[in-house]
Amino acid sequence: MQRISKRRQVISRSVWHFKRIIWNGWTTIKYRLNKLVRIPAPQESGKRIEVVSLERRLKEIPVRKVRVASHIPRDEVSWRSWPAFRSWLRQGLYWFQHRVLQRFLSPMKKGLPPIDADHWKALDAACTRRHRKLFSAPELPAEYTGDVDLARLAVASPYACYLQKVTHDSYEWNFRQFERYAHRDGLHSLGVHVLFQMDREQRLRVVQIDSELGISKPDDPKWELSRKIALCAATTHMSVVRHLNWVHLIGASAAAIATRNNLPAEHPVRRLLWPHVYGTQDSNLLAIKSQLTPGGDFGDIFSFEYQDMCRLLDDTHDQFDISRFDPEEDARQRGIPKYGFATPVLDNRQELFQVMHAHAERYLRLYYTDEGIRRDEHLGLWLLELERLLPNGTTKWIGGNPTLAGVSRLVAAIIYLESVEHEAIGTGLWHYQLWPHVQPVRVYRNGQRLPLDIYQRLVNANFILNVKRTSLLEDFSYLALDNEGASAMRTFQDELQALQSRMAAGSPALWQVTPNILEANINA
Repeated sequence: MQRISKRRQVISRSVWHFKRIIWNGWTTIKYRLNKLVRIPAPQESGKRIEVVSLERRLKEIPVRKVRVASHIPRDEVSWRSWPAFRSWLRQGLYWFQHRVLQRFLSPMKKGLPPIDADHWKALDAACTRRHRKLFSAPELPAEYTGDVDLARLAVASPYACYLQKVTHDSYEWNFRQFERYAHRDGLHSLGVHVLFQMDREQRLRVVQIDSELGISKPDDPKWELSRKIALCAATTHMSVVRHLNWVHLIGASAAAIATRNNLPAEHPVRRLLWPHVYGTQDSNLLAIKSQLTPGGDFGDIFSFEYQDMCRLLDDTHDQFDISRFDPEEDARQRGIPKYGFATPVLDNRQELFQVMHAHAERYLRLYYTDEGIRRDEHLGLWLLELERLLPNGTTKWIGGNPTLAGVSRLVAAIIYLESVEHEAIGTGLWHYQLWPHVQPVRVYRNGQRLPLDIYQRLVNANFILNVKRTSLLEDFSYLALDNEGASAMRTFQDELQALQSRMAAGSPALWQVTPNILEANINA
């Protein structure tokens, strides 16, 4: 029996190594084939894009509340131009991955041993030389060394967006909603609450974590495990809810659909937004196929059972709020003080938004007054469709009587969502999510480390998010309607470059988002 058992282990490991070679090769091939394109000028859209439930679009995904485009626009997938042909080719590759590779050669293999206890060795094994030739390996955040301080991560990491005021001097991370969703056997529940306190020196400190382990304080034996559960909850919410659901499936999708359906090709607002919305439906379908289908990345990586992960997407649909992509408004709603404890991430995001807001307002003033905004029938229809497509709409933020100021802020929030938010909570996790000794994507009750297959898939899923896209610093003046519009677009590039110079003169940090790493949109 012992010989049979050893033989099975050898066979199992051999099968895994074969699958690992195939999937690592497939991942790097997809990365290589993703070439940059010059975003084409908009054309008249033709067939109107309707929205249907995700379940209706892809029957194997039981998500009913989240609505997606009924089809991909012809100019995003066709044979007529290189950008569109590139998208057609990518759709074919992802169809092959979804229908063939995942079905007949799944990257998962039960019974594999855990990753190496040394996190550097574990990373070296999963992030191979082929990966590193295409994209640099992740760096270990300074905040992940020594005694990991959640209070520091609450203001200086991608997870800073979760800090919420409770009382005049207390704040929280609240992931208690995760208690409602079934997780795989052998894993800790991610229903967790972290309480922070501001001390007399106006410094933020973590005082307790409430989880299924009970209430734990910094000097408890359970503290390290409680902290891992809290970070696991944060990174799960960020990947599944904030990134995929809110940025891709809701925010970016609604902006692209409303723009295509209601603004003619020669409309000034369509020209302004075109670099940020082109390719959205193509990109979203790729993300859905690779991450949300049964056997996809998210279902196999994170803690939740597949059906409950889909239920989570439906349940968090109504929590989306476009005003949260204005960092100043977001800070106000979360109760983050302007003068108090240091908020380096928030300060960084506000600097970027200010440049985008100035750009939107400067550009719109070339074509509109408040009265002109209200008279523009196409713009009115655009606002109405955004109100219909976006959970919580737009009017409670910018008002029901549109003004130049309100529309400028809305346009800036869309640009911010497509560029800054997508970078910060998507590709930005490359440096944070791959260190399971601090922040695992699953927390096992028996204390085991992540199995080899789950960690390898996590690395590959994060790696492919870092494919090159059109830079936000590119000159998009060729898309403008006239010389004045072109000049405004070039001024935006100049202001981004100036901000880049100021940021480069400061101290770098892995959580920092700078103009030179920003992409114009989530796809092209």
